[in-house]
Amino acid sequence: MTEKATGTDTFRAILVLTATIGTIIFNYLAAMGHIGGVTPAEISDKYPTLLTPAGYAFSIWSLIYLGLVAFSIYQLLPANIARFRNLRSLYIISAALNCAWIYFWHRDDIAICLALITALLISLFLINLKLMQFDGIGDFWAAKAPFGIYFGWVTAATLVNFMITLAYWGVELSDTTRQVLAISLILLAAALGVIVRFRMANYLYPLAIAWALTAIAVRQSGQTLLVAAAALGVVMCLIATLSLVVNLPGSDRRAVND
Repeated sequence: MTEKATGTDTFRAILVLTATIGTIIFNYLAAMGHIGGVTPAEISDKYPTLLTPAGYAFSIWSLIYLGLVAFSIYQLLPANIARFRNLRSLYIISAALNCAWIYFWHRDDIAICLALITALLISLFLINLKLMQFDGIGDFWAAKAPFGIYFGWVTAATLVNFMITLAYWGVELSDTTRQVLAISLILLAAALGVIVRFRMANYLYPLAIAWALTAIAVRQSGQTLLVAAAALGVVMCLIATLSLVVNLPGSDRRAVND
């Protein structure tokens, strides 16, 4: 039996769209240097690490926000008002965490940012977990795909934020230790890409990680071992992602039980 939408459901659905628009505007203002008088890149450049990706990597945010707009509109459709009831609070929390991260990043409070992005990562994990119960093709493209990409990118960004926090704290590491740590985190990201793909039937999560690892390899092209690790990670993630070709949205539940 189809659940009936309530007035509260409709109100929260509108809040989701409002949160999306607000997040996009806030991030645009940040990118233009209107928050704290700096851009995100200027803060990042203060703390170079072996995981810092090439600048083009951040263009993925355009795709993420386009997907979130699609989701925000999709969940407002009359047939979906009740169906997405359990996701809305988590989504609004994730939007608040996104904006809070930007605010504290521009204040150069890197340690706080690590806590915030970790909380954002957890919220996205929970959203993707709840989305496993949705099977329709519209659900896949308007909800699972955007949040899969978002989740994957934030996973990689959290690891980068961790490395930046070490630099922010002034942690002294030898060149060998820094390289081993960076390679370990790259392989961890790749492993997570494969695990999430097969345990959560999330096809696009590893694609976002592959995008991040490619950009890291481009930026750190002088680090042979690191580039090799990133290349291995990209191959692992792409193989996992390309299974989408033979596993269409209707096959999600079978993939979880593999």
